[in-house]
Amino acid sequence: MTYIFQKNHLKLAKKQPPLNPSLSRRGMGWLLILALFITLLAPISQLQALEPLNISSIAVAKDNNSATISWQVNRPAFGKLEYGLDSGHYIWALSTNQRVTSQAITIFGLNSETTYYFRITATDDATEVRSFEQSFKTTKFGDNTAPVISQVHVPYTTGKTATIQWLTDEEATSEVEYGLTANYGSIKSDSRLVRVHDLTISGLIDGTYYHFRVRSKDKDNNIARWEDLTFQTKVTDISDREALIIYSITPAGENDLYITNSSAVITWRTNKLAEGLVKYGVTTNFGKTVNYNPPRDFFQSITLTGLKADTVYYFQIEAKDVNDKIAKSETLTFKTKPNATTVSQPTTYGSVLGIGTCDVNLETDFGYYGLYYNLSSNHPEVEQYKGDIIPNTKIGRENDWYNPEFFSFSRVDKNLTFGQRFLPVDEGKPGDPYGFAVNWRAIIDVSSGATYRYTIASDDDSWVFIDDQLTSDLGGLHPAKNATKDVYLTAGYHKLEIYYAERQKGGAQFDFKPDGNLKFHPLPEGCEIEDVLDYNRYLGQGFLGGYDRVTQITGNQTGRVLGISTLDVPSDLYRGYACNPDLGYTKIKALYKTTESPDIWAILETGQKHYITSPQSFNTYECNWSKIKTVSKKTLDSYANANLVRTPIDPIIYHLFQRPDHKWLKINLPSPTIFVSYPGNFWGNVARINDLDINSYPNVQLIKTSNQPEVYLISNTSKQKITAPAFQRIGYDWAEVVEINQTHLDTYINGAQID
Repeated sequence: MTYIFQKNHLKLAKKQPPLNPSLSRRGMGWLLILALFITLLAPISQLQALEPLNISSIAVAKDNNSATISWQVNRPAFGKLEYGLDSGHYIWALSTNQRVTSQAITIFGLNSETTYYFRITATDDATEVRSFEQSFKTTKFGDNTAPVISQVHVPYTTGKTATIQWLTDEEATSEVEYGLTANYGSIKSDSRLVRVHDLTISGLIDGTYYHFRVRSKDKDNNIARWEDLTFQTKVTDISDREALIIYSITPAGENDLYITNSSAVITWRTNKLAEGLVKYGVTTNFGKTVNYNPPRDFFQSITLTGLKADTVYYFQIEAKDVNDKIAKSETLTFKTKPNATTVSQPTTYGSVLGIGTCDVNLETDFGYYGLYYNLSSNHPEVEQYKGDIIPNTKIGRENDWYNPEFFSFSRVDKNLTFGQRFLPVDEGKPGDPYGFAVNWRAIIDVSSGATYRYTIASDDDSWVFIDDQLTSDLGGLHPAKNATKDVYLTAGYHKLEIYYAERQKGGAQFDFKPDGNLKFHPLPEGCEIEDVLDYNRYLGQGFLGGYDRVTQITGNQTGRVLGISTLDVPSDLYRGYACNPDLGYTKIKALYKTTESPDIWAILETGQKHYITSPQSFNTYECNWSKIKTVSKKTLDSYANANLVRTPIDPIIYHLFQRPDHKWLKINLPSPTIFVSYPGNFWGNVARINDLDINSYPNVQLIKTSNQPEVYLISNTSKQKITAPAFQRIGYDWAEVVEINQTHLDTYINGAQID
């Protein structure tokens, strides 16, 4: 059958009509037009065939340990993904086995909170093209495991209050449900994420039994609860009305054992459970404050470090009880010991607490620096074990076992696998050789960033800190316990501290077994990693022959104390540095500027950059003007800013908050506790700069936390909340408000609100 047109209607013909000559000519015309159209299309098809292969629409979907990378190509091609931890250096590769236009590859086994760099290659029969480098950062690890609650107890009650304390194995919130029955009915909570939990319930009835249960929630919203417990308030409220008293304060004289040439241990007692702080300084205005770590207690101890030798210090203790009553001691004084006159030789370690050398050779010296303390049987926390496990809410040096009065000797232990008969201290005192405590210090030498595992076994208390963060807690009187921990360590050097105590007669067990790929160097008391690195840089300059070699060069016999070089060596021997490296500042490897700005930046040996604020500052560092090199802005920006700074002689560490045009602001971090409360802070990143640079940065005046809208005006150690109308009326600038964490905010004493 065929279709024909007739009178504008389509009809079915059963029989083919004779060929119409006019229609044939018309059909030929249509064929010619069709052929011409195909001819015109041919160049377009050829152009399409010659179009370059290109990659587009690159996208990344990621979580804490994996990432899916997808992309498009303009014609079917095979794909390859190369990736690594450093820009321009790709050590892993994955390929697709399909020749398609839409590609996707998923990478598994990534580290959380880590930046990865990658590029994509597309290949067909004729062409291979690569994308520009891209990057992504994996998210923070989230788990499905609830915190482990332990050591729940009620250390203090009054007629109107009860204080409840407990520990968790990870940071979590604090909440207490309480009431007259097991149905509870009331809640007291604190949303801060902490490991040591310390809450006071108020408004209770005197002489009454209460039921309570504690609860903690971690950052991933996993919740843990403890079993129902009870407490009874005191039968009267006399203790609520009593004044808070501070007594038994030490040091009480210049010959106190708690005082060294660079530190002092301040201790005191209170008649009530209390928190406390110490204000101190070289004048009666103090200027510095250190807070006691939680939980609150009747006995408190704070160690002041970084003090100047042979100097009189003024101090005052301030305590606050569970009812927020505050007591202050009178202003007291102590004087630090003078510096030792003798100089220790490299790799020898003294047996006097707090005095040693930082001359640890990272090529030859391995092991753990141990400080050993003797605990006699008359110590109140020794010989308590009667078969039941006794918890311990204090962690590490919070216990007085590591105070100077109990110090026995120091030594370097090549390993920490002692087995079940570890009884190293015997001084002939009552209770020897049973009760003792040890603090080991070491530098962890990590060759490549990865997750490493260690195991620890102890009987009794032990704690492990890495970079001043608690990673294992086996505190308390108990039979031998074991713990295994996986930690991610970046390549470089990390600080390790282990605390151990044996508080009962019989066998003592301690074993620490780290990953075999890690190396450990002793870290003497009073030294930080940077001090040891300074000494090894000194060795690297060729002075391996010690003081005789220096004498040959300079003709003078010179000395060194605690890793700080005092060598008067001609500057031409310090090739590789752009400024004088012997002034106590963090060494400056290069001086950079860009064509866009006259600003000069010091490239520090730590891999950070520091803005030199003036020509006077430049000259103070004794820099060489001819060493200034002009680089691209991209090169300069590849260095992180040194935002933790101090001077060589003042231990106060400041955090710098960057503002436009170098109008940076500074805020002091008043204690080691505050320093380590910021996860990104590492002692090795603190840059030592001069006074001119530090003084050029204005002090922070306006602060807030990230999760609260309140803004505070700070002055010295106090803070005043500012209402929104007052903020606008006074004309404050939101750009000058900086965010600090809750722990830091809590160090400031509340003042009157600004309305």
